[in-house]
Amino acid sequence: MRAGTDVGMCTAALLAEPFTASDADIRAAAEAAVGAGCTGLSVWSHQLAALGDPGALAVPVAVVEGALLWSGPDEEAAADEARILSAQAAEHRAGLILAVVLDAVAPEPGRARAGLGRLAESAAAAGARVCVEFLPWSGLPSLAAAWDLVGPLSADVGIVVDAWHWQRQPGGPCPDVLAGIPGDRIAYLQLCDAAAQPGPEPMDEAMNGRLLPGEGMVDFPALLAALDGIGADPFVATEVFNPSIVRERAASGAATAMVTAARRVLAG
Repeated sequence: MRAGTDVGMCTAALLAEPFTASDADIRAAAEAAVGAGCTGLSVWSHQLAALGDPGALAVPVAVVEGALLWSGPDEEAAADEARILSAQAAEHRAGLILAVVLDAVAPEPGRARAGLGRLAESAAAAGARVCVEFLPWSGLPSLAAAWDLVGPLSADVGIVVDAWHWQRQPGGPCPDVLAGIPGDRIAYLQLCDAAAQPGPEPMDEAMNGRLLPGEGMVDFPALLAALDGIGADPFVATEVFNPSIVRERAASGAATAMVTAARRVLAG
């Protein structure tokens, strides 16, 4: 993954208010990503309808975000969610459905693996894989925890490596853990950066204080070398949640800055 690697974008990161954005704002974010040269989009599930006809999009939706219920006790609700996300993936021909754990308590492994298996089966019928993202403040806080959960499952379930999460996970970056994961299980790489000093609230920093790739303390040469070392070939996209960048530069300027920075770190 060096110069020439296609770069996608999480469109929600181009919204100053991603949780309350209007349909017009969401469409403008997607257009800005396309204008900046992105080759694929990662889109929050509830924002997909705002993009309109999938066939009219200039670039494809590559990732549908995200499954939240798979690790919980309500199998019926999880099945409903899986059907909705899989239908969206099929409609947009997205290759990945992202899954996360939002609870602070670690999921029960047997139940979580069973839920992931059912989600992966539904996704596979739609032509997609599932990829699990670890969140440092959650019950699945690290790459090691994610791999411990996902490893016993089939290759239909992979992992997301987000550069900010990689830096902020308990214990910090763990190249030794990454080196032990088969490359084909790393499905998605999210590019962003982390400030030298962590913010007081991890989730707040994750949604408001990320830096452009190369402007923080993430050791991208080491991370990319580790990914190359295991033969990983993930979908690559920017995910720089920092509303101040969007407000200062507008969606188009923010998208260009994000893609330019991403290409710079990929080029080494």
